[in-house]
Amino acid sequence: MKVTIKDIARAAGVSHPTVSKALNGSPGVSHAVRQRIVSIAEQMNYIPNQAARRLADKQTQTIGLLWPKSEALFFHHLSLQIQQEAARRGLDVMISLADPPRGLRAFNEHFVDRIIFWSPPGWQPDMAFIKQKELFQGRMLLMGGGTLEGTHRISVDRSGAIYESVCYLAANGHRRITFVGDSYEKQLGFIRGILEQRLDYHEHYVISAKEGESFPEKRVAELLDSPDRPTAFIVDNQSYAFGLIKLFRDREIRMPDDYSLIVYDDIPEMERMEIPVTTIGPPIGKLAVLALEIMGSKEGQRQEIMADIEIKCEMNVRQSTGRI
Repeated sequence: MKVTIKDIARAAGVSHPTVSKALNGSPGVSHAVRQRIVSIAEQMNYIPNQAARRLADKQTQTIGLLWPKSEALFFHHLSLQIQQEAARRGLDVMISLADPPRGLRAFNEHFVDRIIFWSPPGWQPDMAFIKQKELFQGRMLLMGGGTLEGTHRISVDRSGAIYESVCYLAANGHRRITFVGDSYEKQLGFIRGILEQRLDYHEHYVISAKEGESFPEKRVAELLDSPDRPTAFIVDNQSYAFGLIKLFRDREIRMPDDYSLIVYDDIPEMERMEIPVTTIGPPIGKLAVLALEIMGSKEGQRQEIMADIEIKCEMNVRQSTGRI
């Protein structure tokens, strides 16, 4: 049975407002009475109602993460980094993997007043999310590329990352490069790099997965068997990267002797591969620090200036790439 402050008041022989003042450190209670009430509360194993306390003071020391339902290791590592940065600032972190409207509603019910929401480029809020956003009284940061009025924003230059990858491979003598991925932004960066570097281009040098495919293995295998096969691959996510590396292993293909490989997203697992993989992507540590600088700072005037920052990606050259 849950103990309430009224139970403590009866045991201590005082009013429940007196108990509330004693437990919250408020003035108006003598030192002796405060000690007696705290001792009785401990003996009765009293658990304070944090939600009620947050409702009363309109403050919380918690950041809510609205996180995508994804097996991508990037989100795992980023959430860990955010949690570590939050702990340094004395903040707790709650994560919701529910649909955004439902997750936002849960945070509203728990009086979480700082929310980091990973929303991809082109994301549009539905009516359910808009209704919950109207009830939300705190500070929200959109990461990833989505936009929403009245929120802070951190976006990622994905197109520039793939463009830089093409230029790096071209500088190492590669003229036939294949991009494997679905991202429209990244495909634009690839095409721009191919055109500006005046590299060879064929339609099958851009391969996207069909619906239900985890990796377009058949089409990549056909490309490897064709006379105009590429000398390098750029892959836009870890799932495709693991699929391609497995295909290489099955065919006894060596990196970078046979093919060079660059993978988007610098997750630690890429460095731990048998052949450490060259990566390009947003630096996870910097993303976390920047997010907490925005969300962990004290609010100033009522009309807060909204941050709108684009993160540039960084390349980490490893053993999977080399000169042609």
